[in-house]
Amino acid sequence: MTLVRAVVAKALRDAATFNAGASSAPAAVLWADPERAWAPVIRSLQEAVPILVLGDYDPATARGPALWLRAVLASPESAELPAHLAGRDERNPWVIYLPGLSRSSVAEASALNDSLAPLAEIAMRSNWWPSPHGQTPWTPHSFLASKQGAGLDIAGDTATRSAITQVLDKLFLADVDDLKRMGRLDSSRLHHLVLEDSVRTLLEWINEPDAVRAALEGARWQALIASCKSIYGFSPEKEGALTAASQLGGRAGEWSAVWQRFADNPARYPNIPNLLDQARPSVVPLFGETDPHPDSWPSWNRDQEEALRTALGGLATHPNAGERVRELAAAHSAREDNVWAALGQAPLARAVGHLAELADRVETASPTTELRTQVAWYGDEGHMIDDLALRAIASAKTAQDRVAVTGALGAFYDSWVDESARTFQKSAVNNYTGQTGLDIETGTAVVYVDALRFDLATRVVRRLAPLDASVETRLAAFPSVTPTGQPAVAPIAATVGGGTAFDAADDQSRSLKGAVLRSALASAGVQFLEWDVAKVGDPSGKAWTQTNSIDSLGHSQGHALADLVDQQLDLVAERVRGLLGAGWRQVVIVTDHGFLLPGQPAQKVTLPLHITEGDAARKPRVARLKVAAARPDFPILPWTWDSSVDMASAPGASAFEAGRLYEHGGLSLQECVIPVVTVTRGDTAVAPVHIEAVRWTGQRCRIDYGPAEADVVAEIRLRPADASSTVGGPKPPSESGEVKVLVDEEQAPGGTVAWVVLLDPDGRVVAQGQTTVGGAE
Repeated sequence: MTLVRAVVAKALRDAATFNAGASSAPAAVLWADPERAWAPVIRSLQEAVPILVLGDYDPATARGPALWLRAVLASPESAELPAHLAGRDERNPWVIYLPGLSRSSVAEASALNDSLAPLAEIAMRSNWWPSPHGQTPWTPHSFLASKQGAGLDIAGDTATRSAITQVLDKLFLADVDDLKRMGRLDSSRLHHLVLEDSVRTLLEWINEPDAVRAALEGARWQALIASCKSIYGFSPEKEGALTAASQLGGRAGEWSAVWQRFADNPARYPNIPNLLDQARPSVVPLFGETDPHPDSWPSWNRDQEEALRTALGGLATHPNAGERVRELAAAHSAREDNVWAALGQAPLARAVGHLAELADRVETASPTTELRTQVAWYGDEGHMIDDLALRAIASAKTAQDRVAVTGALGAFYDSWVDESARTFQKSAVNNYTGQTGLDIETGTAVVYVDALRFDLATRVVRRLAPLDASVETRLAAFPSVTPTGQPAVAPIAATVGGGTAFDAADDQSRSLKGAVLRSALASAGVQFLEWDVAKVGDPSGKAWTQTNSIDSLGHSQGHALADLVDQQLDLVAERVRGLLGAGWRQVVIVTDHGFLLPGQPAQKVTLPLHITEGDAARKPRVARLKVAAARPDFPILPWTWDSSVDMASAPGASAFEAGRLYEHGGLSLQECVIPVVTVTRGDTAVAPVHIEAVRWTGQRCRIDYGPAEADVVAEIRLRPADASSTVGGPKPPSESGEVKVLVDEEQAPGGTVAWVVLLDPDGRVVAQGQTTVGGAE
């Protein structure tokens, strides 16, 4: 690598060349610079060439008057010089830099007998650094462009000559061959040497004009001005940040790339959104024209959110809420991926996407009435409806938005929950058998998570990739409450029987919870481990550890559980990884029950107190009936721990108390179909990427892939190997194992045959599958 600095240094050394047979070595090489154009780089050059500078006395910079310069040449060892100059050898001749002087002015100094007179005497014994033009001194532009210099292709206009002066210090550190490969160097390209990222600097200036202007050095500020004028047709000095914001939002020409940089990391420029709003055009376009980029303006996005909020609020009275929410998703789905969504300012655009997919799934839900088939369907795909409901709620961060989203859920999710529960109850009344007992082998640790509904278990499994995790369905012990369900999934050998209220009991009629459950576990040879990652026990045995955080948060926080649950699932995954890392052969995750969390509070139904065993035996979704009392017209099942005891479930998704949101205890898919997750270290080999499922909601495609930890992006293409045929994406995962891609309707309307492709970081297709846009056949 040959730096420009090295080329100049060599030229200065070459200027000392002499004919040893005809003359003596020159005392120095004189370097005239009447315009002081080289002054910014002298300190840099002194590292390569021993340069003395004419000027006020300052030995630290090897600068001094003419008389001092002559003294140094006569006896350099006696002069006070910087270390790198004091160590000069004969191969490096002295160079005397003469800022502000020409060759002729040195000759005139001899006649005037002034302070410069010693230079005339030095000149008689020295060589001048010549240019091809005789007496004319080298300028940076002439030297860099000359074949006797750096040989660069440099424009000769005034702007380029000025730019060279501004960026000379940076130019000196550039590689000559790299500069030649850039082709013709004009002012714009030269300024890019100073502004390594001119687009970022421009955005920073728009964001904080005064602070950035003050921080930029003279050359860098001038470079920004020149870059803006030449590339964007805009003057920062004369037109200001508000004009720049208007151009940024307009995205015309080169401003489109600036907008993309802003959109890639908008949080970096927190003041730009307000400027964009100030710059938003207020004049209605003429002749039917429309703003080509309305989404540039934050106020437009706020208007869209308000309109969507109102529309969601009206779903409760809409005759076809599912169809309407799909229309809203189609209208607002593009905002889910825009810059305002990245800043958290389009929560409803994200929520309505979840709601539309939920509506699609509800309409295609399994109509079967056979219990076993219902359970299998819920484990395979039905639980995704509940997952989407939770995600929609979590998308809404303000009270206003949450009211809108939960109101929308009340329009079609709540009715599905109620109807599916009634169907499940009809099948369950005579066929339901809650499972009890958990057989585990030595080397197994059981992680019990209270209220780990099936959809939450699926989220945990994604977090555990690339560990090998399998999920099985299981019917919870009935009723679906902890005192009944927890002992049913515990690996205990003690005989468990009926107790009071809902509490399963041991053979001494003690409720199997707390210390009694721990004692039963110990009797079965199972270690009890506190919920602490440091407590890992002895992996050669069996173990049990537990947490009730999800259930506790559900009862206390209601809809806010949607905001908090992922943090709890992270802790579950961390606990599982810790146990496997400590040497356990496998971990089994179990739960006692799921839960209902509808959009609106459950409808109250009346269950007379006198036919139940009292308040202690009543919960909002279930009650223990008196033996001889009349049986209400509600779903009634025997208690799993004592078949002589009848338990009445609230019908559908209703409750025996008004105003209930998060609840469990009754008969529904969500409460009673529980997961059993078995996790092992599995094969350490990296599994190939594959597409697990593709589902469409309008023009938006949801792709589930595995392994969940794969580093991929997704595209929708018309031809799988042709990147130019892309009609959607590229889009990174929205979460592990899942990515959503919006397809341009103009390029590929519904019904178009297309391909889903997954690409690795190098852009190679690692998985592909044919699909139909919109899901149409």
